[in-house]
Amino acid sequence: MKNYLYTILIISTFLFAQEEAPVDPNEERIQTIQELLQKVENNKSIYVNEDAERIENFLSLVSERKSLLADAKEQLRKEKIRNTNLESRFENNEKELADLQERLQIKIGVLGELFGVARQFAGELYASTENGFTFYEFPERPSKLELIGQTQVHNIAQLETLWISYLNEIAASGEIKKVKTNIIDPKGNSYEDEIVRYGLFSASIGNSFVTPASDLNGFQLLKRQPERSVIKSLKRYPNSDDYTNVSIDPTRGFLLSLYLDKAGWFERIAQGKAIGFVIILIGLTGLAFSIYKIRFLLLNQEELESDGDNVVNQMIQKTKDVSNYESKENILDALAVSDLVIGSVYVIGKEAPKVITRDMLSVMKEGSVIVDISIDQGGCIETSQPTTHDDPVFIKDGVVHYCVTNMPGAVPLTATLALNKATLPYISRLAKDIKQTLNEDKHFRAGLSLSDGEIVHPALLSNI
Repeated sequence: MKNYLYTILIISTFLFAQEEAPVDPNEERIQTIQELLQKVENNKSIYVNEDAERIENFLSLVSERKSLLADAKEQLRKEKIRNTNLESRFENNEKELADLQERLQIKIGVLGELFGVARQFAGELYASTENGFTFYEFPERPSKLELIGQTQVHNIAQLETLWISYLNEIAASGEIKKVKTNIIDPKGNSYEDEIVRYGLFSASIGNSFVTPASDLNGFQLLKRQPERSVIKSLKRYPNSDDYTNVSIDPTRGFLLSLYLDKAGWFERIAQGKAIGFVIILIGLTGLAFSIYKIRFLLLNQEELESDGDNVVNQMIQKTKDVSNYESKENILDALAVSDLVIGSVYVIGKEAPKVITRDMLSVMKEGSVIVDISIDQGGCIETSQPTTHDDPVFIKDGVVHYCVTNMPGAVPLTATLALNKATLPYISRLAKDIKQTLNEDKHFRAGLSLSDGEIVHPALLSNI
């Protein structure tokens, strides 16, 4: 009891000691300990009621949340059941779709290949015409072709559309037509004007080439045009009443597009910088020297021709009998004044004779050249040895030897064309009637090696 009183006394002392605490003037001042205890009891009752209210609200909220949770679980259960049903329906649909696909393939039969070809051709035509030279004349065609290319089973109308599209493209490829279209200049400005379309290859306006630009809905002028000789024909064509030559791009614009990346003379000079200017200066110096030498030769032409004729006459005099390879003296005289010697001795069915022996090389000038074409038949020069295109030459006694086997192999295309041109007349005669040709032409008979499985050529018979 004593301690209780001390506690109340301390609390009351603390409360009364708060001199700076705000005091409600309307509130009754506590005068005694009993009043203080009464006030504490009243506040306690208020706090208990508030706590009870909060607990009640909390319990109500918990009940509400439990109800929501139960609803959510029920919804989840229903969704799981629905998901299971959907999966079952999906599997059934997959099976049904596979069955329908199989039935479709059976019903289509040979038409399936037709539809596949139609899709392929529609895709190819779409790719070539989407940005082709005729897109402005048939603006609706790309969308139709794209649809045909994506359709599995085509109807008659779609197949007819594909057919007519190809006919239009074939017809357009062989015509030169004027078309009014939208033109886009290099600055991006657009205007309507008339172009000339040359088949499916090129198009022009005036003396300038244009390329199709379907994304810009028109034809675009090239930023850089080809050389003057090419575009001159474009300007001449529309005003010509007769046949005339016109330059076209067979790649349908690819070659013309390369001109955009082609550097001009001034651009090349700028790219070369200081080194380029030095090269140009050296070139101009060489050109000036060449002009000087040409002028010198023109002014002294008669004197030089007289000296040249004397040298040529001497060469002819020394080599006039060189065809007789058994004349060693003539060969030595020719070797002494020759910078280049070509050996081309050929004996049918035999190894080529050695026309030039090694001791003859001593009369030739150092650095002179021997080309032994007869190397495929053993060579007509004693010092010749077979070489290849990769390592074509060797030097003996100061003389450069070129003895590559199959020399025409270095230029296969040219050699083939030359051989075809030379042999085609003979092949044509043999193809008509080989027996009659051999009977009538002694030259053909001279080239006959085998007949009825037997060797008939005299040169071959002598080696048996």
